[in-house]
Amino acid sequence: MLDSTGAGPDFSLFLGPDDAAEFVGAGPWHDRAGRCLPCLLYVLLHRRDGEVWTHACRVPPDRRAGHLTLHLERALPGDCRAELAAWLRRRAGLAD
Repeated sequence: MLDSTGAGPDFSLFLGPDDAAEFVGAGPWHDRAGRCLPCLLYVLLHRRDGEVWTHACRVPPDRRAGHLTLHLERALPGDCRAELAAWLRRRAGLAD
C-alpha cells in the first residue's frame, strides 16, 4: 500500500497527463472471496478523446515489493468523483 517513504501508490501507468487521482480513504474491504483486507481507496478521473470517465478503485496490500495491484470496483461516465467517493466510503464502512 504505502511504500517505505510513506508515499501513496504510483498511478503513472494508469493515468494520462489530463487524468487525476484523488485519495478517498483507507479502510477494510470485503472482497468477492469474503476476505477482509485493508485497502487504500481512490477515485480516478480519466479524460480521453473528449470523453470523461470516473473509476472507483481500491489498492490492497501487495507482498511483492514494488508491485501495485489496482482493483476497479465501479466506473461511471462523466465526472462523478463525489458520487463514487461517497460510494467507496459507504462500501468500506467509513464515515462521511
